[in-house]
Amino acid sequence: MSYRFKRAVSAALSLGLSAAPLACSGVADGEDWDLVDEGRMGVSTVPAKGTPQTLDIVEWNLEWFGHTGFGPTNETLQRDNIRNVIEGTDADIWAVVEACSTPSFNTLKSQLPGYSGFLANDPLVTQGSSYYTSSEQKVGILYKTDVVSVDSAKIILTGQNTNFAGRPPLEVKLTTTVDGAVTSFVLIIFHAKAMADADSYDRRKAAADALKGYLDSTYPADRVIVVGDFNDDLDTSIAGGWSPYKSLVDDTADYFFPTMAFTLAGKGTSASSSTPIDHHMITNEVVPLYVEGSAEVYKVNAYIASYTSTTSDHYPTITRYQLGQGGAPALMLNEICANEPGSATAGEFVEIVNVGSGPADLSGYTLSDAAGLKHTFAAGSTLAPGAGIVVFGGAAGIPAGLSNAVAASSGGLALANSGDTVTLKDGSGVVVDTFAYGSALAGTDGVSMNRNPDMTADGAWALHTTIAGLSSSPGKMANGSDF
Repeated sequence: MSYRFKRAVSAALSLGLSAAPLACSGVADGEDWDLVDEGRMGVSTVPAKGTPQTLDIVEWNLEWFGHTGFGPTNETLQRDNIRNVIEGTDADIWAVVEACSTPSFNTLKSQLPGYSGFLANDPLVTQGSSYYTSSEQKVGILYKTDVVSVDSAKIILTGQNTNFAGRPPLEVKLTTTVDGAVTSFVLIIFHAKAMADADSYDRRKAAADALKGYLDSTYPADRVIVVGDFNDDLDTSIAGGWSPYKSLVDDTADYFFPTMAFTLAGKGTSASSSTPIDHHMITNEVVPLYVEGSAEVYKVNAYIASYTSTTSDHYPTITRYQLGQGGAPALMLNEICANEPGSATAGEFVEIVNVGSGPADLSGYTLSDAAGLKHTFAAGSTLAPGAGIVVFGGAAGIPAGLSNAVAASSGGLALANSGDTVTLKDGSGVVVDTFAYGSALAGTDGVSMNRNPDMTADGAWALHTTIAGLSSSPGKMANGSDF
């Protein structure tokens, strides 16, 4: 929502005039609405910002996209302009805000070859339809299918629904493949309560504090990226005083705002104000991947005729992440045997493979299950690209001649046949890969579970016997050949 309009509403309220809140469906409980700004002429191809070497994430408020009563009046032109911006920018992930019409979004998606995506009310999203309808303002995601695979999606912080103005955040767990590196992220997209009045400020602050509590407790050591229309700045609030996001800004040990650069430079993210209200926040686990200085307000109004009256009153905001780094390792769990042959638990094993293009330093990496730590890799342990290493429950379980194997440093794995969670973490405690299996994958004596296809990060887990004519293949490809 534009700062200019917030001030206009505040002025109207001070004069005793009505400023009835509206939603994309026309009328709703306390939701926010925007005025469009004057446009500017100038049409040309939107220059690309994405690169094959980086993960490029864009957040964009689409201003009542698909709504016939608010925002740009020519819905077809708005959709065409949005498509042209997305195609031209060539980013990997688009976190969108204020997408109203589900059919309009689906049409847009169909016009973007190589992209898929969904809105918060999609059946894929757990609890999505409980909090979002097909016609109200929604958050959503568009992504390149050759870069991103979606693992799960759900609505979070539903107890804060009112504080989020009826728009609780969308959480998407995804896996990216960039420059040979396979990396897992949690992406959270949200649209905060607008307006500069005291109640709106209090609701934004309560929502921000709840988000911090959720991240602190749920993802203390995971790669998380939070993007959206924060509807406020990071230093001084549009309502005056401290930013409602102060608790997150102050926790510099755990969180970093790449878009603080907008705040410090006075770069507005909406057409009507120099106050930035769209932001990107990352956990400390993502900071090493962030391309320093890459945060950008992309003023695409230079390439779209009458931009603010035909497209949106917000500009896309961009951040970039270097994942492959010109030959980086990419580690993942590939095979797990929880139900050892016979009763010799030394035969349990977990296989880790490096599908990246560079060697991996495993020093300090750990394997654990739901019961706790099972193995810590010794200093100097490495894994070549395209290779695998196996952690067995005990030395007696390692097959003769298998050199790429070690015994669990804890003395055993003790993986549960009834179901368990196996987790690989790096030396800093960041989760690299994790898999929770059920009894169906561990119910057959001596038969392991394996990625299908073998050595693919987005491969589904299946019984080894359904993939190849072997019950297991520790330290080798699923077909028994060497890595």
